[in-house]
Amino acid sequence: MKTKAALVRESNKLAIETVELDPPKAKEILVRMRAAGVCHSDLHTYRGELRTEPPLILGHEGAGIVEEVGSGVTRVKPGDPVLVNWLPACESCPTCLNGHFNLCENFNTTTFVGTLLDGTSRLKTLEGVSVNHYLGAATMSEFIVIDEAGAIPIPNDVPFEIAAIIGCAVATGVGAVINTAQVPAGSSAAVIGCGGIGLSMIQGCQLAGCHPIVAIDVVDSKLELAQQMGATHTINARNGSTLKALRRLIPGRPDYIFDSVGSAKTIPQALRGVRAGGTAVIVGLHSAIEEIPISPGWLVFENKRLLGSFAGDVRPRLDLPKLVELYRAGRLQLDKLITNRYLLEELPEAFEAMEAGTIAARGVIMFED
Repeated sequence: MKTKAALVRESNKLAIETVELDPPKAKEILVRMRAAGVCHSDLHTYRGELRTEPPLILGHEGAGIVEEVGSGVTRVKPGDPVLVNWLPACESCPTCLNGHFNLCENFNTTTFVGTLLDGTSRLKTLEGVSVNHYLGAATMSEFIVIDEAGAIPIPNDVPFEIAAIIGCAVATGVGAVINTAQVPAGSSAAVIGCGGIGLSMIQGCQLAGCHPIVAIDVVDSKLELAQQMGATHTINARNGSTLKALRRLIPGRPDYIFDSVGSAKTIPQALRGVRAGGTAVIVGLHSAIEEIPISPGWLVFENKRLLGSFAGDVRPRLDLPKLVELYRAGRLQLDKLITNRYLLEELPEAFEAMEAGTIAARGVIMFED
């Protein structure tokens, strides 16, 4: 079948084109997309800064309706609304058996290189050139084929745009707090960067019982949104020394600092900013291709911890339904996270806004009925 999709034929060359999509094979499903999140990972990949090589179809956050199932599918049926889980772990390799489903050993030869779990693609250009599925999902397309493990059923009352961002932004942010850092109630915390993931971190801190919660960004509108999400204090990093401002708000320095940016500036800032014995958690990938010097003195003399958190240490089949239920219960303010909506043809504008910092939280592509 044919589907309209966001095709990157080579780095920095994006076009909305019609491509060919093969039908689902055994244990695979066809999904008609209703919403797809616009994530910095998509932008980094478009720029050639992350794993999957072009040609590829972008997108890994998404939600839609199951249209067709291949043989042997048991988890979903046609007509089911689902959110896309771009981490369909095998659940049997040593890493999965140790509980790290986000680090499944099969991902390096499938998901991260842009294939489905059997190591092949269902996508090709109209000229017949094979096309990769970004992170095994390729959600910026009218229709997608994914493994059945890549679909999490959702209740009918959950908006597709909300379900879409739960699959990455929300899971990554909340998971960094709850799963990676395992923050105890009463801890003080700061969050660097208040985009979709950072605001999810703030909500994760609130769920964990943190106080105070300090939001740090360079855009006042994002800081205002952070306060609505649960931040007790804000710091605009353009207005002088961030670390001095943080010490004024929390004299002993925070127990935890979560860095959703991950730049050469913010990673050392997070580690220096936590108290002696504190923990800095790095989630962002802005410096994924850079080497960043870290003084061992910051770690050893003050007994600090520096943690990385990939996809919030998420256990998709367990954690994603929990996040959906927290939203339904009013414990997660996800409607406010979606501040920009686009049609698929407007993806270049979404990327421009993301690079300019004018998307307050999360942008979402809405597919027409």
